[in-house]
Amino acid sequence: MLTEEWYQVEGKTQDVCGIISIVTNLFLMYLILCKSPNALGTYKWLMMYTTLFELTYALVNLFAGSSVRTFGSAFIVFQKCNFPHDITEFLTITYCSCFGFSLAIVACHFIYRYGAIDIEFRVKYISGVKQCILYVFPFAIGIVWGVICWVYCGETPERTDYLRNKMMENYRLEMEEIAYISAHFWPVDENGLTHPDFDSFFGTFLMFIVVGISIGSVLYFGIGCYCWISKKLEAMTTQSDSLKSLQRQLFHALVVQSAIPFILMYVPIGMAFMFPMLNIELNLKYPFIGLTVAIYPAIDPLPSILIIASYRKGAIDLVKALKCWNRKVGVNKNSTRQDSIVMFTIEA
Repeated sequence: MLTEEWYQVEGKTQDVCGIISIVTNLFLMYLILCKSPNALGTYKWLMMYTTLFELTYALVNLFAGSSVRTFGSAFIVFQKCNFPHDITEFLTITYCSCFGFSLAIVACHFIYRYGAIDIEFRVKYISGVKQCILYVFPFAIGIVWGVICWVYCGETPERTDYLRNKMMENYRLEMEEIAYISAHFWPVDENGLTHPDFDSFFGTFLMFIVVGISIGSVLYFGIGCYCWISKKLEAMTTQSDSLKSLQRQLFHALVVQSAIPFILMYVPIGMAFMFPMLNIELNLKYPFIGLTVAIYPAIDPLPSILIIASYRKGAIDLVKALKCWNRKVGVNKNSTRQDSIVMFTIEA
């Protein structure tokens, strides 16, 4: 399959995943608002905040889904200009900002879950007004990520010239037809000498700091949660069995929800960074990074729906109600058809 054809498949997949993501996230929003147990407390608002983000991300992916590709010592995130160039460039940066936001929101969930079981930590760091930090921090990181992309990985004449032939050979696209962000780590000067590009390396270094903070927070607070749940939580007599069960469900759902972006987003994007930095041609016949990033928001709500008991019961009840409604509709249609036959027979 040619890269040009794969690009079309990628676009259609992004559309399908965007629609699925909107449906699954709207359904999760319904469950959070209507089926959350009282013991969930204020955590349901952080879950709602995350669901709203993923719904926004689904819309961005649906209308401004971008492709990610590596060429030699450069990576590029681009989309075809279906709008004026400046607007398309802004949408591409917004698409990238969503990645930064997702890094931060995963870390915030682990911080909150740790605070839910460690009372001393909760009172000291995330109680009262201080809890707002968990809502502001992801938004701020998303903006910072977008600014890094704009300042250090924005369009330049040198990057455009390097990518021009590659985009034409692989996608049959002129550079004037797309908006992009890119890092070219090892450009070649007019004398044929290879040299490191400061902006590309420094911008990527700043991104790695954000990624490191996110992964470090997940590991630190995740291990802390596991220790509390497996040891101290069982010994606590002040919490009911149902509350302990809910804590375990939330933690397990969070672990699975963290594994999804790690596999579908962080590893592929990390490959897009590392191979060009090492000046290694990844040379993928089927560039899959755009696909995995599109799949992420479509399936990320599923762990919460399937693992948290009250949400799972709510989903099952809704399915049962729909089945009963379909049966009633079928019975009513059948009765109407039989009545019509009787009336026709009487009149005849």
